[in-house]
Amino acid sequence: MENPMRNRPVAGPKPSCRLLLRLALCGAFALLPGPSGAGAHEQDHAIAGQKLQIKANGTPSKRKASFKVRHQSSINLLHNPATEGVTILIAGTGANAGRTELITLDPKLWKTIGDPDFPKGYRYKDKQGSRGGITKVLLKPGKLSISARGPNWTWTPSGVQDDVWVYFRIEQETFCARFGGTIKKNEAGLFQSRDADSPGVCPDQVCGNKILESGEECDDGNLLEDDGCNNDCMMGACSGQEFASTFEGIQSVVFDGYGCNSTLCHDTEAPQGSLILSDANTSFSSTVGVLSFGSLLDRVEPGEQDLSFLYTKLAAATLGTPTEGSPMPVGGALTVDHLEALKVWIRGGAPRDLVVAGTAELLQGCLPEPDPLTIPKPDPPGANVGVQFQQTPWPLPSQFEDEICMATYYDLTVSNLVPAWAKLPCPGVFGANNPSGECFYWHGQTLYQDPQSHHSIIHIYTGESGPNHSGWGSYTFKFQDPNDPAEGTACDPTDVDPNVGYNPNCSSAFPSSVACIGFGPPDYGQFNNTAPTFSGSQEPFSQQNFADGVYSVLPMAGVIVWNSHAFNLTSGDSTLSQYVNMEFADPNHQLWPAQAIFDTASIFVPNVPPFETREYCRTYTLPQGAELFSLASHTHRHGVQFRTWAPPNTPCVPGQPACVPKGSAPIYFSTQYSDPMQLKFDPPIAQSGSTANRSYLYCSLYDNGATPTSPAVKRQSTSPSPPLPFVPDGPCADSKVACLDGPQQGQLCGGSDSSCDSFPGAGDGVCDACPVRGGVTTEDEMFILIGSYYLP
Repeated sequence: MENPMRNRPVAGPKPSCRLLLRLALCGAFALLPGPSGAGAHEQDHAIAGQKLQIKANGTPSKRKASFKVRHQSSINLLHNPATEGVTILIAGTGANAGRTELITLDPKLWKTIGDPDFPKGYRYKDKQGSRGGITKVLLKPGKLSISARGPNWTWTPSGVQDDVWVYFRIEQETFCARFGGTIKKNEAGLFQSRDADSPGVCPDQVCGNKILESGEECDDGNLLEDDGCNNDCMMGACSGQEFASTFEGIQSVVFDGYGCNSTLCHDTEAPQGSLILSDANTSFSSTVGVLSFGSLLDRVEPGEQDLSFLYTKLAAATLGTPTEGSPMPVGGALTVDHLEALKVWIRGGAPRDLVVAGTAELLQGCLPEPDPLTIPKPDPPGANVGVQFQQTPWPLPSQFEDEICMATYYDLTVSNLVPAWAKLPCPGVFGANNPSGECFYWHGQTLYQDPQSHHSIIHIYTGESGPNHSGWGSYTFKFQDPNDPAEGTACDPTDVDPNVGYNPNCSSAFPSSVACIGFGPPDYGQFNNTAPTFSGSQEPFSQQNFADGVYSVLPMAGVIVWNSHAFNLTSGDSTLSQYVNMEFADPNHQLWPAQAIFDTASIFVPNVPPFETREYCRTYTLPQGAELFSLASHTHRHGVQFRTWAPPNTPCVPGQPACVPKGSAPIYFSTQYSDPMQLKFDPPIAQSGSTANRSYLYCSLYDNGATPTSPAVKRQSTSPSPPLPFVPDGPCADSKVACLDGPQQGQLCGGSDSSCDSFPGAGDGVCDACPVRGGVTTEDEMFILIGSYYLP
């Protein structure tokens, strides 16, 4: 029997919904909207299509294709295609399925329409169609058009298509359209369709997009069959150069192949900037974790390419992105694939001797199967700079996925890590574990976690139980090396090492638990308001700093609860560790406490019948004089679109006739419930004037199985019950349940399967479809606006 974990996506599985965000904190201790990494988050936007035409039934020079959409509010100008990259993929489905190669547009051929600081759009022109035949692209708010012609167009439909999908990806946002309704022509070499409705959601798996996803063994985006990855995204024979590890391949293909180690650049005789790239061992020791010459960045920061000086120099030549000094290499830019290989290696923790998934295809070489990856333990900030907290390793066997909760204890009062200027009396109650009543100011944080992580959510416990309460379970030592002689032996969390402020490698039991429900002492958790979140991410490297002058606080001693979800799709066993470096707020940043937006006033308003959609709106009014510096959102899996509009907005609540989405473009748009957009404002937006001028309208669209590609309808049989009897919602009552499919689909059936039979006595009916209502379980919904501001 095939292992069900085998085809989980490397980019992270689509999780069942979790209670990713907790109740807001009061006063100076601000709930963070899930600190985002330096990189962006994945977002999918399903859009309606106006026209798609493919005509490839003549000679190669006569091939042409065109695609148009308009009136799509999700298409905006938040990203500059010249600096953030664009790819295009067009793929058919059915017995004659086929696709283009993944077409990466030349970033140098984009032009801004209008003022570069306030663009009206972007235009791409390539008369030769050198990249996949694409000759023109026009991107404006609400509009997108693509034209292609000539022999570089790579797909000729071999026959009738069930439907054809168009994927337009900019930075990490994918726009998808499906043409399968009004089809005008559909035959070998020819496809024409118009007026395609939005598919509701984009597919979870798309072969050819260079993202390894569920059901794929590989995905290199090209149409070659001898490079180790076949066109069906299954592994095949490899005829390329063999490398023992990803970094060996980077040394050969990038550093050697582009002359980076020539006598004019980075050889052993007179290396520029003291960087030597002569061989793999020297290159590795000269780059990973090494401060660059003439920059504040390390040459390679494991986990984050945008903070790796080497990557930014190479990306400047390939993508035209800004960098300090001159782009590299001087002899000619890296290809997009070779640059991507370097990026993937860095995000995989920049290992010396391991294989990072997806790099073989990018380097067009042959590598052993991928390894499980860990990120090097970062240096702590150091005394008078900050403190480091550690989540000890928990085991992650091969082909395994889990979500766990773990507690650790710290006490900084026994150390000299926190200077007097960074201490203050706590502006709130932090429970029995902080007897001194003191807190410390912090202004920034960096979270590091192993690349196998799907998400991390980090809480500070503010209840009345001590670190040794039985609810935490037994404390034991845990190490990355399971052969350490102390592995699994008992430890005392209060036996604190004053050099670090905690007992290293000592942590509680780590039971499997979604959102830590049922973990810890009786008073732990969101329902008791004793588990505020102060950090978290879905990236291996996540860095956040508040606006200038803004701070938050943590107690000098306390229990940290780590909610960690991870997966290991490789054939080797591994572990999952994480570290968070908290940097103190110096006196210049001790002016204003960060304030949280966590609007739960209509948290449980969703009520969506089976196989339907509903959209709900309300406003949030900021205080006079507030400075807004971030916005985010929170829904569960049926929340397919969340939008927020800037003022002015008349205050309203759900159900009022005027409380509906605006026709103008929103300032915030997110379609991934599990990884919502984290929108930052720099400089912050000042709030003044009337109530309407300080009110933000936010709306969320919920989809309960309305289309074949929608999130699956909520089912009575699979919906978990609420963790406590007094909270909503869980399985629907028999009076609310409806037929799951067949001719009676969506009709109330009173809990009787026979009421859903295709004909009387057929015995094929299933009475199981529920409305989606507000609640706290993985199958229920929430409606929350999140953000941060301060009051100067």
